[in-house]
Amino acid sequence: MKKILLATTVLAATAGFASADVSVSGAGRMGLAQKNIDGNVETQFSSRLRIKFSASGTTDGGLSFGGSVRNDQDGVGNTANGNSTVFVSGAFGTLTFGDVAGGAADNLVGQISGVGFTGLGDTNEIGFLSGTATAVRYDYTSGALSVSLGASQTTANDGADKASVAVKYDGGTWNVAVGYETVTNDNLLTAKMGATFGAATVQVKYSKEDGEKAQAGISLDYAVSPALTVTAFYTDHTSTNAKGLGATYDLGGGAKVVGGVIDNGTDTLADLGMTLAF
Repeated sequence: MKKILLATTVLAATAGFASADVSVSGAGRMGLAQKNIDGNVETQFSSRLRIKFSASGTTDGGLSFGGSVRNDQDGVGNTANGNSTVFVSGAFGTLTFGDVAGGAADNLVGQISGVGFTGLGDTNEIGFLSGTATAVRYDYTSGALSVSLGASQTTANDGADKASVAVKYDGGTWNVAVGYETVTNDNLLTAKMGATFGAATVQVKYSKEDGEKAQAGISLDYAVSPALTVTAFYTDHTSTNAKGLGATYDLGGGAKVVGGVIDNGTDTLADLGMTLAF
């Protein structure tokens, strides 16, 4: 996402800062998307715009710090920071507070590829044990190895403390990540592998929660040309499976034409539109 610099090298009247930067970036989308409305598949207009504000600075001793907030940030009373984060970073790693409730596994394991400019229900995704409260995550990378630790707290709407740990090894053309999450009377193990073979990138994910059927998914991204990428995925969820096919055409300058079609086990849905990054 291309950032537009609003303020650079703000040398403070406070001597504790070596420099401070504030920037703004955005993401938008527009097009047509199908949805199931009261049992009927209908095609609707779809659009969204999000603006993200980021700030960062560096102390005289070399400690980095900063944060970000999105225009739809809905944090209340410093206990539920939706879409906002604050961090400090140094040789010790990075410590982040705020909307990181997806935890360590979400950070390093992630999801396989999806299709469509709206995500079409994000049926390519296999969920994590995330929380709604302000959470904390610690990240450290040394060479090809990354480690992440996460914890979130109990709130009236959340009900339980959560903890997570994940490890990822990036071999350049391949990577593997494993994550473990725990909450009262529930545990979740996830793993994902990815590899690139020329123009093709394959990702495979596995997830097993206590007392639930294992879930798995696979995706393929194929670069037909520098501008055109075709994506396909298949996921086996606890109660159904889903599959999708889509394509992305990069127009340059942050604009892309994106479309897809998915079968979520109940409906066949499609969308076509543009995504915009600025």
